[in-house]
Amino acid sequence: MSQEQQHFQPTPRIAKLAIAICLLAILAADRPETPKSAKQALMQLQGFVGDWRGVGQVRRGSTRGAWREKCGWTWNFDDDQTSLKFKIDDAKFLRDGSLQWNSVSKQFELAARGIQEGQSVKYTGQLDESGKLILEASEVTGSLPARLSFRQVAGGDRLIVLYERRSGTKRFLRMAEVGYTRSGSNFGKGTNFIECVVTGGVGTIQVRHQGQTYYVCCTGCKDYFDEDPEGVLAEYRERKAEEKRKEKSRKQG
Repeated sequence: MSQEQQHFQPTPRIAKLAIAICLLAILAADRPETPKSAKQALMQLQGFVGDWRGVGQVRRGSTRGAWREKCGWTWNFDDDQTSLKFKIDDAKFLRDGSLQWNSVSKQFELAARGIQEGQSVKYTGQLDESGKLILEASEVTGSLPARLSFRQVAGGDRLIVLYERRSGTKRFLRMAEVGYTRSGSNFGKGTNFIECVVTGGVGTIQVRHQGQTYYVCCTGCKDYFDEDPEGVLAEYRERKAEEKRKEKSRKQG
């Protein structure tokens, strides 16, 4: 071995450090990107947007105490605060609410109102590895649930919401579950659909600008488009260009 080779021979400590750096790089590459904006974070829940018909059950598989309700989710861009809003007709627990992203705590925050006048509760939480949104309340009043779980199945055509009450400090017990079916056409991944120019979801509402027809996914996106169509279309074109660059890079890699 030459003197130069001996000079650059890594010590065991340096070799271990190099291995550790490589492992951290691999883990960082596998870790999902942290959302850079509220809109980016909420777009992970784009599948919620739309109108739903639900059947609630106190006990799974039993019609005793069951009920029917309707729910609608829309985008909201008022006061520069992006959020997803929902409203439930004939609700048993929560009648409406606003879901936002806290860029400081890196959590979703849901401010909701109960079916009784004056009832309000705030939930916080994140998406788990399976894509389920789990939100917990630090304090609840009356019969309001302490934990909510949202998960989509059947390619996005079904939305399952589980309501739970707290039992002790860490345990939760089922209060009821609502199984929603999306109103209208299928919303499944992998199907061909017209894209909403605001969020990238399924476009169901026509909007026009300079003689051209585009589509948005909800009334909130329609209002947002009407206020600044040029800005929306510029962002849409930039998003599509970025998707093409990523796809080209993926194929080349």
